[in-house]
Amino acid sequence: MNKPLLAILIVATVVVAGCGGGDNSTSTPASSTPAPTPSRLLTNIAVPNATTPAFSFDIGYTEAGKYYLADRNNKAVDVFDTKSNTLIAQIQGGFTGAGASTDASGPDGIVGVTGMNTLYVGDVDSVKIVDTSAMKAVKTIPISTSGSRVDEGCYDPDDHLIMFASPGETPPYVTFISTTTQAVVSKLVFNGSSGLEACTYDSSSKNFLINNDGTSANPDGELDVITASSVTSGTPTVSKSFPLGKCGPTGIALGPNGDVLIGCDPSAGSPLITLILDRNTGSQLASVPFGGTDQVAYDPTSNRYFLPARHWVTSGTAAASGFTPQMGVIDGATRKLLYTVAVGTGAHSVAVDSNLGQVYVPFQAGAGAFPNGGVSVFATK
Repeated sequence: MNKPLLAILIVATVVVAGCGGGDNSTSTPASSTPAPTPSRLLTNIAVPNATTPAFSFDIGYTEAGKYYLADRNNKAVDVFDTKSNTLIAQIQGGFTGAGASTDASGPDGIVGVTGMNTLYVGDVDSVKIVDTSAMKAVKTIPISTSGSRVDEGCYDPDDHLIMFASPGETPPYVTFISTTTQAVVSKLVFNGSSGLEACTYDSSSKNFLINNDGTSANPDGELDVITASSVTSGTPTVSKSFPLGKCGPTGIALGPNGDVLIGCDPSAGSPLITLILDRNTGSQLASVPFGGTDQVAYDPTSNRYFLPARHWVTSGTAAASGFTPQMGVIDGATRKLLYTVAVGTGAHSVAVDSNLGQVYVPFQAGAGAFPNGGVSVFATK
């Protein structure tokens, strides 16, 4: 295995909350910290075969001192030890690898079943089950035969269900898998949808929440709610939808006090924003002037959200080029942007080890502090 690169400590540029367009928060709770403390880059971890071709990766996940990354270049799930910050294994499982398009590539989404040494990993036409104690793929669950990827997913521990999105299908749909039987139990088709993105499960309301790229009613995105009870009864149904304006929704993360953060990657010409909603009513609690993101994460220990934005531009308006990738850090209490810190080219995936206070952000080969493809490790504070 390659040794981690020497730690490179940098001081992030602090961005005053509200700079670059203003914060439209409708409420201003007390700050969770007396003053923002910029994250620092602790180290970059090298990944083999991640320079040429450009590193193609997707979702990351942390559990029990391990960070798992969907690595298409190596057709594997990469396993990193979060204490030593070293790559310790690459789990092969017949994954497709980097295809002609994103929709023809895998692995993609990773969903862990906490405490069970089990990962469900989306791939082209299937979901593969990985045993993390044995470090191998142990089962393939067929989803389709269209040659399109099974993308992001989320876990309902109350009903032992995992929901995975198939955004490249026509029309797109989600598939529900029982973690008890490891078999498909139902599908829900999203007629009229232009695609599906990240999802999460809210145990307080017992609902699945999923970002919908667009419908006739909300062409630039909506947040759809699926009751778990409709899934267990055999008739999964969208019970309500919340419009997201010109968001282009991507990542999603549950925050404190009923908040849900929606990462946005809008079309060129629209403001780069992040939305925070009341997840029960859909009412907008904040529009934060930072965006161009994909996967986002919430860390309950620091009460902060972490949002790597490969499509960030300094003007604050979405564009087709001229990107200056940054990771935005948003306070969970005030719902304001605390600061941004530079990340590597193509950074769109993130996972947090709350116990160690570390944030994992993969990147493609670039310049400056990120010359080779790999994974950056930042401190949460």
